[in-house]
Amino acid sequence: MRRVFVYGTLRVGMYNYEYYYKAHDTFRRYAYVKGSLHAIRGKAYPALTIGDEMVLGEIHEVPDDVQNEVDLMEGFFGEDRIENEYDKVFCTIYDDLGEEIDHLPVYFYNLRNPENRKLVGDVISCNDYVKYLEIRKTEER
Repeated sequence: MRRVFVYGTLRVGMYNYEYYYKAHDTFRRYAYVKGSLHAIRGKAYPALTIGDEMVLGEIHEVPDDVQNEVDLMEGFFGEDRIENEYDKVFCTIYDDLGEEIDHLPVYFYNLRNPENRKLVGDVISCNDYVKYLEIRKTEER
């Protein structure tokens, strides 16, 4: 089993959570990581980049084989690979009071890849991808 921090489509109720994590009861708690959350042009998932905002996500405990599948889905092929869509970076994880609670892998959008840099869109200022989608859905009505 591996613990991981997720902030986008692997969060509870989102489509990749339903596909990869739900059957394994992986959710452990809500938490935060420092970064900057962005929309990605033409994609239905977000990008986390380096920043100082507290981005809401979740800690999950996942079977090794499932997490290996998720690495492939996230386009993570290994450390420092230019073709990665996301890099896996160990980061400090915080609780809602800003206290350090863990040090876990987090998928950061690979901005070393020039194709990825072109796709980074607007900042998601609420720092919560699920809330962002709810706001967008309301605005579309």
